[in-house]
Amino acid sequence: MNRFLAEALSLLNGIIAVIIVLAGIFLGFRASNGSMFVSFLGAMLGIVVAALACGVISYLALIEGHLATIAGQSARGYEAQRPRKEPSL
Repeated sequence: MNRFLAEALSLLNGIIAVIIVLAGIFLGFRASNGSMFVSFLGAMLGIVVAALACGVISYLALIEGHLATIAGQSARGYEAQRPRKEPSL
């Protein structure tokens, strides 16, 4: 069940980021009564907020995948762990 929730959150992460950016554009447009510059400024602020919020979620999903691999199971749960090959010097 935890694996399903982690994968669902990873999928929704991109959708949440798009919604945050669109909300920034909309709020900038509404606050300035239609000025394109403030809409652009709202979009930039939306991108920053989305990068901060969704970036944390994506890093947590990445860490979860690495921890699953370290624990002996792959990130998908059904592939065998491959042995690491060290480069020859």
